[in-house]
Amino acid sequence: MDHLVSVVLKNGERYDFPLGAEDLAAFDATSARHWISETFLAAGLEAPNPMGKLLLVDQILLLALNFKPADYDPLTPAARRFLCAALRAMGRPSLTIDLAAYKL
Repeated sequence: MDHLVSVVLKNGERYDFPLGAEDLAAFDATSARHWISETFLAAGLEAPNPMGKLLLVDQILLLALNFKPADYDPLTPAARRFLCAALRAMGRPSLTIDLAAYKL
């Protein structure tokens, strides 16, 4: 596996998910950002910034929070798709989504 996405839940529990090329094949950077935006809107989530500015980082963090801890262990297909999109959208070989610290 060439890529890794880690998720740290609010309680500090950490999950590491290796992702291969076949996992990431569904997205390029542009389609991943579009998927995240559409999924964010479909989930009815709102921008945390009072000025209404919505950053990709905020979308990823809020979507990650929208999943239940049980979605990460074992990893559900929907959560796997989200992690693949987040990794592609950020353009990194690895990514840590830290919900305890609310940062990537």
